[in-house]
Amino acid sequence: MSDGSKKSKKGLGRGLDDLLAQHDTDLPFLSAYGEASGEHEEGVPLSAGADNAAELLNAIERLLIAALGADAVVSGEGVVKAGDWLDARIDETGKVAIEVSGENLPLVPSDLAVPGLVSGELSEDRSSASVKIIQWGLETRRLLNRLCEHRSLTL
Repeated sequence: MSDGSKKSKKGLGRGLDDLLAQHDTDLPFLSAYGEASGEHEEGVPLSAGADNAAELLNAIERLLIAALGADAVVSGEGVVKAGDWLDARIDETGKVAIEVSGENLPLVPSDLAVPGLVSGELSEDRSSASVKIIQWGLETRRLLNRLCEHRSLTL
């Protein structure tokens, strides 16, 4: 090889083979910590945890009041309801379960499978849906806002 090609190759840094070889030799100590627990939520990265269910329920209540008005929302111990069409409650697993019903819900199955939501189910005729909320975020707010908007348009 010429002197010029050695310099240009040297400036590129290490290749993938070098990085893989280093990974195999430098990280075996991690096995001392054991296998991953596997307790992460479906659809959520391992690094993300679940939000506090009571705080999630409070956020849902505030959003519903802002969108529908205080008269349209009823809340109690671990439960928030908006009329007869939306029911949010802390379930036995400690997650916030939401059930919604109505004609022609503005949802598709993928709406219930976004980050922050798990165990989403939509009926074939789109008249009912259920999902568990584990994290508050843009997708969760978007889903609830869309449901509130749909409800206000169908009244």
